[in-house]
Amino acid sequence: MKTLTALPGRFVRKTLLASGLAALAFSLGAPTMAGAQTVLKAAHSSATTSTGHHALEFMAKELKEKTDGRITVQIFPSSQLGSEREQIESIQLGNLDMSFVSSAVLGAFNPQFFALDIPFMFKDRPGVYRVLDGKIGKDLLDSLGQVGIKGLTYWENGFRQLTNNVKPIRSPADLEGMKMRTMENEVHIAAWKAEGANPAPLAFGELFTALQQGTFDAQEGPINLFYDMKFYEVQKYITRTNHVYSPWPLLINPDVYNSFSDEDRAIFDQVVLDATAYQRDLAVKADEHAVENMPDVQIIDLTPEEHAAFANRMGPIQDMVKEKIGPEIVDAIVAEING
Repeated sequence: MKTLTALPGRFVRKTLLASGLAALAFSLGAPTMAGAQTVLKAAHSSATTSTGHHALEFMAKELKEKTDGRITVQIFPSSQLGSEREQIESIQLGNLDMSFVSSAVLGAFNPQFFALDIPFMFKDRPGVYRVLDGKIGKDLLDSLGQVGIKGLTYWENGFRQLTNNVKPIRSPADLEGMKMRTMENEVHIAAWKAEGANPAPLAFGELFTALQQGTFDAQEGPINLFYDMKFYEVQKYITRTNHVYSPWPLLINPDVYNSFSDEDRAIFDQVVLDATAYQRDLAVKADEHAVENMPDVQIIDLTPEEHAAFANRMGPIQDMVKEKIGPEIVDAIVAEING
């Protein structure tokens, strides 16, 4: 693998948490100590109905019980403490303790994460788990230590789907010129340009309003998140492309993690494992629940030939990622998936 590129102006960005947000983060501190008690500040950008939020609640309950109240968790959902990128930066700065974020956003902090964003690479969950829970996934998490973050595990955001409010989409030709929101990730942007759309990045917390106002016609993401965020109120078509599997890496400030006693660190590590199994189980069921409860949304299932028409445009995107980060990790992921 290529070595990690140093971040320019490390940990300091001109856009870091507009003044009010920065003041709030500063006032929160990390972590809060009350005698022998540690209060972990955990933030995320999804809704309180999301599987990730439920997993944080699970962690909060388990940690409080198993440490006799020495470790508790305070949760700030729905981008209350900034966008996913801002949450990552706050963890680096020590203003936030924990967060789960879309892996695509981490590409700006460690380019090796771009390898997970190559469209149509993952085919099913068993292949995903072999990669994420094996050496490849562990090495990616460990590499975040070079930029002031400790990666704990991978929760599941899910396989991403294409949604829009214009028409059923069955081919790249149907996407031509369509205004589409993507994450702030150059691989995603390049991929949707190759499919014929007109993509642009936008913070997730601003997406509902942008779709409602017609700033974007289309977006992409897991069905369960589409349901949790009530995008069905402003998007009427879902094409099940399964184009990218999107993990939610769970992150913590390394100084906070290292401040735990040996006993509490062992408890924390076990709770993280238990919460991961709990969250992934919820995520699998959440997609089914979402589909069942959106009767007014038209679900488009592609034929193998239609699916291939999208996938066959991604060769240059895989080459682009290999050029950016080296071929080793991409080839290793492909070998693991096909093994």
